[in-house]
Amino acid sequence: MKNTLITLLVTILLFVVLNFLVGIGVIPAFAQKSPVFEYKALEAQGIDNVGFRMVAAEEGIEVAEDGKINFPKELVQKLVKVNLLPRTIGEVEKDGGWEFVAVTADDHYLFRRAK
Repeated sequence: MKNTLITLLVTILLFVVLNFLVGIGVIPAFAQKSPVFEYKALEAQGIDNVGFRMVAAEEGIEVAEDGKINFPKELVQKLVKVNLLPRTIGEVEKDGGWEFVAVTADDHYLFRRAK
């Protein structure tokens, strides 16, 4: 019983020392490095802007110099948020290889891509 207890304590001490040495960099860790990502956050207004410009380009509607777009009433169904949002996220993903990650509680849309 006494030998088992001493063996367990020595084993734990060895693991603690080994973990400490890996932590300070004396012994290199054999774990795989996790990929490094670059992140992009767009506000809800920025997402809407991308979506509206995409629909305007598809329909051949001109965008004024001040950024205003006058949509006809026939396009209301295309501009509803549930129809527009998935296409807009897809458009942002295509532009530069971004990947959609999540939406925060304050309506920021997060995207990432590998560096």
